[in-house]
Formats: sequence, C-alpha cells, structure tokens
Amino acid sequence: MILVFLVAFSRAQPISAASAHAETAGAKTLVGAIFGVTNRADEPDEEERLDPDRPHFPEASTTVGKGRMMLESGYTFSYKGTSTRSHSVPEAVLRIGLFADWFELRVGDNFVREAQPVGRGRSSGRGVDDVYLGVKLAVSEQWLYVPRIAVIPQMTVPIDTRTGNAGPVLPGLNVDCSWDVVKGLFNIELLVATNRVLDDAQRSHLEVATGLTAAVNVRRDLELFIEWDAFYSPAGAPRDYAVGGVVYFLGKNAAIDARVGVGLNRQANDFLAGTGFAVRY
Repeated sequence: MILVFLVAFSRAQPISAASAHAETAGAKTLVGAIFGVTNRADEPDEEERLDPDRPHFPEASTTVGKGRMMLESGYTFSYKGTSTRSHSVPEAVLRIGLFADWFELRVGDNFVREAQPVGRGRSSGRGVDDVYLGVKLAVSEQWLYVPRIAVIPQMTVPIDTRTGNAGPVLPGLNVDCSWDVVKGLFNIELLVATNRVLDDAQRSHLEVATGLTAAVNVRRDLELFIEWDAFYSPAGAPRDYAVGGVVYFLGKNAAIDARVGVGLNRQANDFLAGTGFAVRY
C-alpha cells in the first residue's frame, strides 16, 4: 500500500521550468517533497560520505538516496553467565533508494546459533532468522532544536529452518532522530522502536526499545561513539546496555566498525561484541 501511494504521488508531481532542477536534485525529505522544497542549485555538488545504520542501535536518520544502494553486514557474539552463548551473522541489510531521495526500500536476513546447557552437556540451536522487510522515509531535516527525523515501517517474516513451521508476521515502527550539535564533529542520535517480538515460548508481544547515542568525529575518517540501549517488555523487567565503539570510514563509500557492550542489569546479557562493514554503490 505504501509503495503504491508513493509511486502515484511521484507521478502526480507537475514538471515545469521552475522545478527542472528537482529532476536532478529532488527533495531530500518527505516534508520537502510535500511543500515543494528541493535541493538548492547553489548547494555544493560534492557527495557526502555514507551514513550507515550500523553499528549504532539508532539507525541513520538519512536515506541512501535515489538510485543508490548500501549493503551493511556484520557479526555479533554475546553471552549471559555460563548458560548461553550466541553468534549472529551476517546481520545483512540491503538499502535501496527508490522513487525519491527520501524513500528507501530495506531487505535483510540473518543466521543465529545459540548454545545452552542441557543436563551435563550443551544443546545447540541454529537457523535462519526472520526475513526483514521495511521502508525508510526521511521525514525532515534538522531545524534549530528540532531533529532530523526518519521513520521506518517494517516487519519480519519468520522462517523456521529447524521445524519447517513459520511463525507470525511481526510488524513494527522505528522513529530515528539526530541532532548535529557541532556539524562534522559531534552529533546525538535517538531511537524509539515499537515492534512485536517473540519470547522464549514463541508467543508474540509488544516490545518498546530506546537507544541514545553520542558520536564524536575525532578525525574526518574516524568516529568514536557511546550509547545506552534499553528494551521494555510486558514479559519481564527492562534490559539495559552500555555500548561503545568505533567507525572507520574508507573514503566516502565504505566503512568498517567494531563495538563492545555490557549489560547493566540481571535481565540483560553480560557481554556483547561485534564488528561489521557498510558499502555504498
């Protein structure tokens, strides 16, 4: 339904000499498209470096751009006490810019292996994680204290490779905000995510998650960040994490990252660590 609406919307826009520049520059945000605000002709043509979703828990509040693609992938290891070890790979998300600069199609998948003790031995489970489908809409640019905003309507389509029984479709909505406190040097990101998830008994429930990130560019190609992530669910007490990491930009179209985190309460995993990359085409 969203795709049909956006295709109809883009085809309904009038083309005139005054808006000829919109064909090449276009509007960066949904608000700009609605009110006819396109990229100014006097803006520099130099392309900005990629803005990946990973490794921050809040996704980027920008889209990849019309006609561009970005592949993001990585690996995460976590454990809780001596009972659970989890490996997550490839954490792949393909971001595709369609129709306009403010619209992005998102497709992803993952593979998870988890080991838990059973009696005197250990039991291992593995399988393809839920197929992820979504779109990202760049809603608005930052204006004074109002943040740059993007929304991500999304869903996961479960594929159980162990039993062959697919579970329910799990919808959700993420809202990402960011503030350039000192442009090119220091920025803050905020995520509020509301999604349906499955508990250990494979029952779905609503989970609210928040992420708050502070990122500092110590060099043009090197970013350090710290963040606090929290997950709230009616199925149990909140899970809180403190995470820190680094992003190294390999030019304007590639980046590699690493992060480590610790759980801040008994409900959270004790430790997590991960690494990954992003490439823009």
